[in-house]
Amino acid sequence: MKFYTFNPLFRSKGILTKAMLSTLFILLFFAVMLDSAYAQSEKIDASDPTKIYTYIGVGPKYVDYTNGESMLELRVAGNIGLSKSDMVFFNLGYGKHSGDKVSGSNSGLTGPRARWFHLFDMDYTVTSGYRGWATQIDLQIAGALKGTDGQNVLSIGGLPAFGINKRWSLFLPINLVNTWDKKFEKHNGAGINVSPLLVYVPGNWWDGASVQFWPGYTRFFSGDLSGEGSGNMDITVMGKVTPTVTWSVLVQKNYDKDLRTYRRDENSGLKNDYNAFLNFTTYF
Repeated sequence: MKFYTFNPLFRSKGILTKAMLSTLFILLFFAVMLDSAYAQSEKIDASDPTKIYTYIGVGPKYVDYTNGESMLELRVAGNIGLSKSDMVFFNLGYGKHSGDKVSGSNSGLTGPRARWFHLFDMDYTVTSGYRGWATQIDLQIAGALKGTDGQNVLSIGGLPAFGINKRWSLFLPINLVNTWDKKFEKHNGAGINVSPLLVYVPGNWWDGASVQFWPGYTRFFSGDLSGEGSGNMDITVMGKVTPTVTWSVLVQKNYDKDLRTYRRDENSGLKNDYNAFLNFTTYF
């Protein structure tokens, strides 16, 4: 079996196929066209996760595993604003795995996700202090591609929001997390996740500039995972291409258990070490 290596020029021998790349550039072109046709009067604030918008985004994501293998995928994410207080988020990817140290599929879907988000009273005029809160139900489904085919994870919780000053904001999601085997055959544990999100908006770097620092950790208190933990540290830099088209670069480092690869009573041989994600998003 032949395995390809990543080519930064994205030639035909790269991990991403020409069809996937064509989709990326077509969607980006379409996004810019939509921006001029459907420019919104409201200024988009992509740095605030509690603001309700309708958008769609696409971009490549690179994953490095601790055993020296890697994966590259094309990921599509979208959000539908149902009302002034409700929205539904989804994302889905298709990837290719580089390496044969572990058995399993080298290409396929990489874990769909869906989240319902409900916003309660939120006062965005508050510069320093409590602004309000929201609640969410988040379901992440195990993918078909090895390295993404570990667990199904359901999270339910709340997100209070705070202003620190004109440049800094703090969001404090706290969730009850439950995880099952890939086919929901066995419940593997329940835990508490705390993921404080710190957002900095400099105001004068470039249009739409913001930086997000987002550590998160889940500690399990029941099931086979009792006493275990799963964590990550995300850093995201973002900006605007046009008033309604944004770009972002996310780098993530993972710690302890990797729920994307965890299998009960079995060492998959794969563990997500770090990943990087470039995304372009258009708002409607």
